[in-house]
Amino acid sequence: MNRPVVVQHSAGVPGANGPLTAVQRVLASRLTDRYEFVRMHSSAGNGGLNVPLLREWVRLLRQVRPDLVHVRGLQNEGFHGVLAARLAGCPRILVTVHGTVRDLRQPGRAWRRRLLVHGAEPATLRLASHVATVCEYAAGRDFLRHLGGKFVGVIPNGVPLPAQAGAGRDRARAGLGLRPDDVAMIAVARLTWEKGFGVLADALRRLPPSAARRVLLVAGDGPDRAGIAAALTDIGGVDVRLLGNRLDVPDLLAAADLFVFPTLHENLSNALLEAMAHGLPVVASAVGGNVEVLRSGGGRLVPAGDPGALATALAPLLDDPGERRHVGQLGRKVVADGYSLDVMLGSLDRVYQRLIGE
Repeated sequence: MNRPVVVQHSAGVPGANGPLTAVQRVLASRLTDRYEFVRMHSSAGNGGLNVPLLREWVRLLRQVRPDLVHVRGLQNEGFHGVLAARLAGCPRILVTVHGTVRDLRQPGRAWRRRLLVHGAEPATLRLASHVATVCEYAAGRDFLRHLGGKFVGVIPNGVPLPAQAGAGRDRARAGLGLRPDDVAMIAVARLTWEKGFGVLADALRRLPPSAARRVLLVAGDGPDRAGIAAALTDIGGVDVRLLGNRLDVPDLLAAADLFVFPTLHENLSNALLEAMAHGLPVVASAVGGNVEVLRSGGGRLVPAGDPGALATALAPLLDDPGERRHVGQLGRKVVADGYSLDVMLGSLDRVYQRLIGE
Protein backbone atom coordinates (compact mmCIF):
# COMPACT_ATOMS: atom_id res chain seq x y z
CA MET A 1 0.00 0.00 0.00
CA ASN A 2 1.37 3.40 -0.99
CA ARG A 3 2.11 5.81 1.83
CA PRO A 4 0.35 9.21 1.71
CA VAL A 5 2.64 11.97 0.44
CA VAL A 6 3.05 14.86 2.90
CA VAL A 7 5.09 17.93 1.97
CA GLN A 8 7.01 19.45 4.88
CA HIS A 9 7.55 23.19 4.42
CA SER A 10 10.23 25.07 6.34
CA ALA A 11 12.46 28.12 6.14
CA GLY A 12 15.71 29.32 7.68
CA VAL A 13 19.01 27.76 8.68
CA PRO A 14 19.58 24.87 11.14
CA GLY A 15 19.75 25.90 14.78
CA ALA A 16 18.12 29.28 14.17
CA ASN A 17 14.38 28.59 14.51
CA GLY A 18 11.96 26.20 16.15
CA PRO A 19 9.77 25.31 13.15
CA LEU A 20 12.77 24.10 11.13
CA THR A 21 13.91 22.03 14.11
CA ALA A 22 10.43 20.48 14.30
CA VAL A 23 10.58 19.54 10.60
CA GLN A 24 13.98 17.92 11.04
CA ARG A 25 12.68 15.87 13.95
CA VAL A 26 9.63 14.73 11.98
CA LEU A 27 11.78 13.67 9.03
CA ALA A 28 13.94 11.55 11.34
CA SER A 29 10.99 9.99 13.18
CA ARG A 30 8.90 6.83 13.06
CA LEU A 31 6.34 8.72 10.96
CA THR A 32 8.50 8.03 7.91
CA ASP A 33 7.09 4.48 8.04
CA ARG A 34 3.57 5.87 7.62
CA TYR A 35 4.09 8.84 5.27
CA GLU A 36 6.30 9.70 2.32
CA PHE A 37 7.73 13.08 3.25
CA VAL A 38 8.93 15.64 0.70
CA ARG A 39 10.88 18.77 1.70
CA MET A 40 9.91 22.26 0.50
CA HIS A 41 12.53 24.51 2.05
CA SER A 42 13.80 28.05 1.68
CA SER A 43 17.12 28.84 3.36
CA ALA A 44 16.68 32.61 3.27
CA GLY A 45 13.75 34.80 4.24
CA ASN A 46 11.60 36.24 1.48
CA GLY A 47 11.79 40.02 1.56
CA GLY A 48 8.98 40.42 -0.96
CA LEU A 49 7.09 38.30 -3.45
CA ASN A 50 9.69 35.77 -4.62
CA VAL A 51 8.40 34.69 -8.04
CA PRO A 52 11.28 32.30 -8.87
CA LEU A 53 10.78 30.50 -5.54
CA LEU A 54 7.03 30.25 -6.17
CA ARG A 55 7.66 28.74 -9.61
CA GLU A 56 10.13 26.24 -8.16
CA TRP A 57 7.69 25.15 -5.45
CA VAL A 58 4.70 24.95 -7.81
CA ARG A 59 6.72 22.66 -10.13
CA LEU A 60 7.70 20.49 -7.19
CA LEU A 61 4.13 20.21 -5.90
CA ARG A 62 2.69 19.40 -9.33
CA GLN A 63 5.31 16.69 -9.71
CA VAL A 64 4.76 14.95 -6.34
CA ARG A 65 0.96 15.57 -6.11
CA PRO A 66 0.88 15.49 -2.29
CA ASP A 67 -2.04 14.34 -0.17
CA LEU A 68 -1.22 17.14 2.29
CA VAL A 69 1.04 20.21 2.38
CA HIS A 70 2.11 21.21 5.89
CA VAL A 71 3.20 24.87 5.99
CA ARG A 72 4.85 26.20 9.14
CA GLY A 73 4.51 29.87 9.98
CA LEU A 74 2.33 32.83 9.11
CA GLN A 75 4.84 35.35 7.89
CA ASN A 76 6.12 35.84 4.37
CA GLU A 77 7.72 32.40 4.17
CA GLY A 78 4.42 30.75 5.13
CA PHE A 79 2.53 32.91 2.63
CA HIS A 80 4.79 31.65 -0.16
CA GLY A 81 4.17 28.07 0.95
CA VAL A 82 0.37 28.26 0.91
CA LEU A 83 0.28 30.32 -2.29
CA ALA A 84 2.45 27.75 -4.09
CA ALA A 85 0.19 24.96 -2.83
CA ARG A 86 -2.93 26.76 -4.06
CA LEU A 87 -1.38 27.50 -7.47
CA ALA A 88 -0.41 23.83 -7.76
CA GLY A 89 -3.99 22.76 -6.98
CA CYS A 90 -3.19 20.94 -3.73
CA PRO A 91 -6.45 20.03 -1.96
CA ARG A 92 -5.27 20.04 1.67
CA ILE A 93 -3.01 22.74 3.13
CA LEU A 94 -2.33 22.71 6.86
CA VAL A 95 -0.78 25.84 8.38
CA THR A 96 0.61 25.68 11.92
CA VAL A 97 0.86 29.02 13.71
CA HIS A 98 4.18 29.40 15.56
CA GLY A 99 4.03 33.16 16.05
CA THR A 100 2.81 36.40 14.56
CA VAL A 101 4.61 39.55 13.50
CA ARG A 102 1.95 41.61 15.30
CA ASP A 103 3.84 40.82 18.53
CA LEU A 104 7.12 42.29 17.27
CA ARG A 105 8.32 45.74 18.21
CA GLN A 106 10.63 46.74 15.39
CA PRO A 107 11.64 50.40 15.38
CA GLY A 108 11.89 51.76 11.87
CA ARG A 109 10.15 48.71 10.36
CA ALA A 110 6.53 49.64 11.11
CA TRP A 111 5.60 49.65 7.41
CA ARG A 112 6.79 46.07 6.98
CA ARG A 113 4.96 44.99 10.12
CA ARG A 114 1.71 46.53 8.84
CA LEU A 115 2.18 44.81 5.48
CA LEU A 116 2.54 41.41 7.14
CA VAL A 117 -0.18 41.90 9.78
CA HIS A 118 -2.77 43.17 7.30
CA GLY A 119 -1.54 41.38 4.16
CA ALA A 120 0.57 38.22 4.27
CA GLU A 121 -0.67 36.76 7.56
CA PRO A 122 -4.45 37.04 6.85
CA ALA A 123 -3.85 35.81 3.30
CA THR A 124 -1.95 32.79 4.62
CA LEU A 125 -4.88 31.90 6.90
CA ARG A 126 -7.42 32.39 4.10
CA LEU A 127 -5.49 30.23 1.64
CA ALA A 128 -5.05 27.40 4.16
CA SER A 129 -7.66 24.65 4.21
CA HIS A 130 -6.82 23.83 7.85
CA VAL A 131 -5.02 25.65 10.70
CA ALA A 132 -3.44 24.43 13.93
CA THR A 133 -1.47 26.14 16.70
CA VAL A 134 1.42 24.94 18.84
CA CYS A 135 -0.09 26.04 22.17
CA GLU A 136 -3.37 26.85 23.87
CA TYR A 137 -2.41 30.51 24.18
CA ALA A 138 -2.10 30.92 20.41
CA ALA A 139 -5.41 29.10 19.85
CA GLY A 140 -7.18 31.77 21.88
CA ARG A 141 -5.78 34.79 20.01
CA ASP A 142 -8.37 37.19 18.60
CA PHE A 143 -7.01 37.07 15.04
CA LEU A 144 -7.60 33.29 14.90
CA ARG A 145 -11.15 33.23 16.24
CA HIS A 146 -12.79 33.58 12.81
CA LEU A 147 -11.35 30.29 11.52
CA GLY A 148 -14.38 28.17 12.39
CA GLY A 149 -14.12 24.67 10.92
CA LYS A 150 -10.59 25.32 9.61
CA PHE A 151 -9.15 25.04 13.10
CA VAL A 152 -8.04 21.48 13.86
CA GLY A 153 -6.59 22.04 17.34
CA VAL A 154 -3.26 22.27 19.13
CA ILE A 155 -0.22 20.29 17.96
CA PRO A 156 2.31 21.02 20.73
CA ASN A 157 6.00 21.26 20.06
CA GLY A 158 7.85 18.18 21.29
CA VAL A 159 11.48 17.57 22.17
CA PRO A 160 13.62 14.47 22.74
CA LEU A 161 13.94 13.41 26.36
CA PRO A 162 17.54 12.52 27.25
CA ALA A 163 17.80 9.10 28.86
CA GLN A 164 19.52 10.74 31.82
CA ALA A 165 19.40 14.41 32.79
CA GLY A 166 22.89 15.91 32.89
CA ALA A 167 24.52 13.10 30.93
CA GLY A 168 27.95 14.21 29.73
CA ARG A 169 27.94 17.16 32.12
CA ASP A 170 31.60 16.97 33.21
CA ARG A 171 32.86 16.68 29.63
CA ALA A 172 30.64 19.54 28.44
CA ARG A 173 31.69 21.82 31.31
CA ALA A 174 35.34 21.06 30.72
CA GLY A 175 34.93 21.97 27.06
CA LEU A 176 33.55 25.37 28.08
CA GLY A 177 36.25 25.97 30.68
CA LEU A 178 33.77 25.88 33.57
CA ARG A 179 35.10 25.11 37.03
CA PRO A 180 33.32 22.55 39.24
CA ASP A 181 31.91 25.24 41.55
CA ASP A 182 30.82 27.67 38.78
CA VAL A 183 27.06 28.27 38.52
CA ALA A 184 26.17 28.49 34.82
CA MET A 185 23.03 30.14 33.51
CA ILE A 186 22.12 29.61 29.88
CA ALA A 187 19.91 31.50 27.44
CA VAL A 188 19.14 29.97 24.03
CA ALA A 189 17.40 32.45 21.76
CA ARG A 190 17.67 34.60 18.69
CA LEU A 191 19.63 37.73 19.51
CA THR A 192 16.87 40.32 19.31
CA TRP A 193 15.65 42.73 21.96
CA GLU A 194 12.28 40.94 21.69
CA LYS A 195 13.83 38.04 23.64
CA GLY A 196 14.35 40.26 26.69
CA PHE A 197 18.13 40.55 26.71
CA GLY A 198 17.96 44.16 27.89
CA VAL A 199 15.85 43.04 30.84
CA LEU A 200 18.29 40.22 31.55
CA ALA A 201 21.27 42.59 31.55
CA ASP A 202 19.49 44.83 34.08
CA ALA A 203 18.54 41.84 36.24
CA LEU A 204 22.08 40.46 36.37
CA ARG A 205 23.34 43.81 37.66
CA ARG A 206 20.81 43.57 40.51
CA LEU A 207 21.90 40.15 41.75
CA PRO A 208 23.41 40.07 45.24
CA PRO A 209 27.11 39.11 45.44
CA SER A 210 28.05 35.43 45.55
CA ALA A 211 31.12 33.48 46.55
CA ALA A 212 30.68 31.21 43.51
CA ARG A 213 31.53 32.46 40.05
CA ARG A 214 28.42 32.98 37.94
CA VAL A 215 28.54 32.42 34.19
CA LEU A 216 25.96 33.30 31.53
CA LEU A 217 26.12 31.27 28.33
CA VAL A 218 24.18 32.76 25.41
CA ALA A 219 23.58 30.50 22.40
CA GLY A 220 22.12 32.16 19.32
CA ASP A 221 22.66 34.96 16.85
CA GLY A 222 20.54 37.68 15.34
CA PRO A 223 20.24 41.25 14.11
CA ASP A 224 20.69 42.89 17.53
CA ARG A 225 23.85 41.00 18.48
CA ALA A 226 26.09 44.08 18.73
CA GLY A 227 23.70 45.99 20.98
CA ILE A 228 23.02 42.98 23.16
CA ALA A 229 26.75 42.27 23.49
CA ALA A 230 27.25 45.86 24.66
CA ALA A 231 24.38 45.60 27.17
CA LEU A 232 25.88 42.41 28.63
CA THR A 233 29.39 43.88 28.99
CA ASP A 234 30.98 44.65 32.37
CA ILE A 235 28.39 42.97 34.59
CA GLY A 236 30.13 42.53 37.90
CA GLY A 237 30.02 39.02 39.25
CA VAL A 238 28.84 37.43 35.98
CA ASP A 239 31.10 36.10 33.24
CA VAL A 240 29.05 36.53 30.01
CA ARG A 241 29.91 34.43 26.94
CA LEU A 242 28.18 34.94 23.60
CA LEU A 243 28.57 31.60 21.82
CA GLY A 244 26.79 32.37 18.52
CA ASN A 245 24.58 29.89 16.66
CA ARG A 246 25.29 26.41 17.97
CA LEU A 247 24.37 22.94 16.76
CA ASP A 248 25.50 21.38 20.07
CA VAL A 249 22.81 22.94 22.27
CA PRO A 250 22.16 19.64 24.12
CA ASP A 251 25.80 19.66 25.28
CA LEU A 252 25.47 23.27 26.43
CA LEU A 253 22.31 22.42 28.38
CA ALA A 254 24.08 19.48 30.02
CA ALA A 255 26.81 21.88 31.16
CA ALA A 256 24.41 24.47 32.60
CA ASP A 257 22.67 24.78 35.98
CA LEU A 258 19.78 27.11 35.16
CA PHE A 259 17.85 28.23 32.07
CA VAL A 260 16.79 31.88 31.84
CA PHE A 261 14.16 33.01 29.34
CA PRO A 262 13.08 36.66 29.75
CA THR A 263 11.34 36.93 26.34
CA LEU A 264 8.78 39.71 25.91
CA HIS A 265 6.37 37.48 23.95
CA GLU A 266 6.28 33.83 22.97
CA ASN A 267 4.11 31.01 21.69
CA LEU A 268 5.77 27.69 22.58
CA SER A 269 9.55 27.70 22.74
CA ASN A 270 11.51 24.58 21.78
CA ALA A 271 14.48 25.98 23.68
CA LEU A 272 12.42 26.18 26.88
CA LEU A 273 11.19 22.59 26.48
CA GLU A 274 14.68 21.28 25.70
CA ALA A 275 16.11 22.92 28.82
CA MET A 276 13.38 21.35 30.96
CA ALA A 277 13.93 17.96 29.30
CA HIS A 278 17.56 18.20 30.44
CA GLY A 279 16.42 18.78 34.01
CA LEU A 280 17.28 22.48 34.17
CA PRO A 281 15.16 24.74 36.39
CA VAL A 282 13.73 27.67 34.46
CA VAL A 283 13.12 31.34 35.17
CA ALA A 284 10.90 32.70 32.40
CA SER A 285 8.61 35.62 31.67
CA ALA A 286 4.89 34.98 32.15
CA VAL A 287 3.90 35.29 28.50
CA GLY A 288 2.21 33.04 25.94
CA GLY A 289 2.92 29.34 26.09
CA ASN A 290 5.47 29.77 28.91
CA VAL A 291 2.56 30.01 31.34
CA GLU A 292 0.86 26.78 30.28
CA VAL A 293 4.15 24.84 30.23
CA LEU A 294 5.23 25.94 33.71
CA ARG A 295 1.83 25.83 35.43
CA SER A 296 2.58 22.27 36.60
CA GLY A 297 6.09 23.07 37.84
CA GLY A 298 9.59 23.27 36.50
CA GLY A 299 10.42 26.89 37.09
CA ARG A 300 9.51 30.39 38.14
CA LEU A 301 7.42 32.85 36.14
CA VAL A 302 8.05 36.60 36.35
CA PRO A 303 6.31 39.58 34.73
CA ALA A 304 7.74 40.37 31.29
CA GLY A 305 9.99 43.41 31.20
CA ASP A 306 10.60 43.48 34.99
CA PRO A 307 14.33 43.17 35.78
CA GLY A 308 13.75 43.41 39.53
CA ALA A 309 11.37 40.44 39.52
CA LEU A 310 13.76 38.48 37.29
CA ALA A 311 16.69 39.08 39.67
CA THR A 312 14.54 38.12 42.68
CA ALA A 313 13.54 34.82 41.02
CA LEU A 314 17.10 34.01 39.88
CA ALA A 315 18.93 34.65 43.15
CA PRO A 316 17.64 31.74 45.29
CA LEU A 317 18.04 29.22 42.47
CA LEU A 318 21.58 30.39 41.79
CA ASP A 319 22.48 29.89 45.46
CA ASP A 320 20.71 26.58 46.20
CA PRO A 321 21.76 23.47 44.23
CA GLY A 322 19.19 21.33 46.04
CA GLU A 323 16.34 23.58 44.94
CA ARG A 324 17.71 23.61 41.40
CA ARG A 325 17.62 19.80 41.32
CA HIS A 326 14.10 19.65 42.74
CA VAL A 327 12.64 22.22 40.33
CA GLY A 328 14.52 20.70 37.38
CA GLN A 329 13.15 17.21 38.11
CA LEU A 330 9.61 18.60 38.10
CA GLY A 331 10.23 20.28 34.76
CA ARG A 332 11.59 17.11 33.21
CA LYS A 333 8.38 15.31 34.21
CA VAL A 334 6.26 18.11 32.70
CA VAL A 335 8.02 17.60 29.36
CA ALA A 336 7.83 13.80 29.55
CA ASP A 337 4.07 13.96 30.17
CA GLY A 338 3.04 16.66 27.72
CA TYR A 339 5.82 17.91 25.44
CA SER A 340 7.97 14.95 24.49
CA LEU A 341 8.80 14.09 20.90
CA ASP A 342 6.43 11.11 21.13
CA VAL A 343 3.57 13.39 22.24
CA MET A 344 4.18 15.74 19.31
CA LEU A 345 4.43 12.92 16.77
CA GLY A 346 1.24 11.33 18.07
CA SER A 347 -0.67 14.62 17.78
CA LEU A 348 0.72 15.23 14.31
CA ASP A 349 -0.16 11.72 13.16
CA ARG A 350 -3.75 12.05 14.37
CA VAL A 351 -4.20 15.36 12.53
CA TYR A 352 -2.61 14.03 9.34
CA GLN A 353 -4.81 10.94 9.39
CA ARG A 354 -7.93 13.04 9.92
CA LEU A 355 -7.16 15.50 7.12
CA ILE A 356 -6.07 12.88 4.60
CA GLY A 357 -9.11 10.80 5.50
CA GLU A 358 -11.35 13.74 4.67
